[in-house]
Amino acid sequence: MSTARRVRVSLATPASDMAQEEIAKQVAFLGAGIANVTFADASTREFDADEGDADALAESARALAERMQRSLRSLKRRVAYRSPAMEAPRTSSSAVQGLSFEGDGLAVLEGPALALFDYFDGRFAEFGRAWNPRGMRAPTLIPADVLARCDYFRSFPHSVTFACHLPEDPPRVEDFRRRHQGRETLDERAIADMVTPEACLSPAVCYHAYAANRDRELAEDPVVYSMVGKCFRYESSNMRDLRRLWDFTMRELVFLGGREAVLAERARGMEAFEEFLESHGLAAEIRTASDPFFIAPDSAAKTYFQISSETKFEISLVLPGDARLAVGSFNYHGDFFGKSFRVSVPAGGPMHSVCFAWGLERWVHGFVAQHGVDPDGWPDPVRQALERT
Repeated sequence: MSTARRVRVSLATPASDMAQEEIAKQVAFLGAGIANVTFADASTREFDADEGDADALAESARALAERMQRSLRSLKRRVAYRSPAMEAPRTSSSAVQGLSFEGDGLAVLEGPALALFDYFDGRFAEFGRAWNPRGMRAPTLIPADVLARCDYFRSFPHSVTFACHLPEDPPRVEDFRRRHQGRETLDERAIADMVTPEACLSPAVCYHAYAANRDRELAEDPVVYSMVGKCFRYESSNMRDLRRLWDFTMRELVFLGGREAVLAERARGMEAFEEFLESHGLAAEIRTASDPFFIAPDSAAKTYFQISSETKFEISLVLPGDARLAVGSFNYHGDFFGKSFRVSVPAGGPMHSVCFAWGLERWVHGFVAQHGVDPDGWPDPVRQALERT
């Protein structure tokens, strides 16, 4: 049995708040034994690791930190909106009630947790009705070739969950059955029995909207889809509560059309969402952010580009201990998906796209972290809605 050791990594220069957040997104993927990642201060990164791997992981963590610091050294995060509650944020140490886990990153919600989940899902669906969107129900699985067109295997291979099955081969199926008839887990040969995956568990709902419009010409005025579904991203040792799950739920509003048209709708959506944050008394910012690129050889450049070009704005809630949680985002993808799926607009060239995305389980976590578990202390919109159910 391996022994855990607390690893302390000293950085050559202090990391900015933004660099600390970006490093924290990625360091857990350096090794399977990494856990409890924290910054003791701006110059010191700490985490638990297996004794045998600790020294090597310390060097990898130092290299990762230095790479991110170099990439972000001249970059400043832009805050597009700061809620009034940010002047004096209040947080709660209350645990979410009605929450249990079947396994790492596999949450079960019932009671108060489920009530909050349903509340936020309903409110975000209502928020989207201002755009008169088309409804779309997408499958949980996504074809591997669609995910490849989305550049996922190059940018986020560490997050992919593959859907595997046994081949139509009776002797192999019988051998698998015989080996497992008395086991409680899969054996070490199981993965070799599977065929090459034709599909994966979908990591983002909006990908299905782009694929559904392949080889089409759309109008300049955006086609708008309202979507909700299960998403799957393997988060390694980051999967410890509702902040990062392997299996989670995303509500999205997706816009496909001309560049200026979709960007105008993003600006409209960001401005409109300010009222929601204020009416719910949430200490929050809408600010530039990036996705957790890790394996891609140009990961640092991707992070820099996303933040500097303001393609992604996140809804960031304050948590206890000055921590932050991104509970949603307003994303502009340029013409990437238009090119990938050969979707054009009449003015010429590929369509551009925007999506608004809300992680529903994260909203439950962030809301309880600020307002606690006593419904009598919750903001009026939440309390009144739950009284009506």
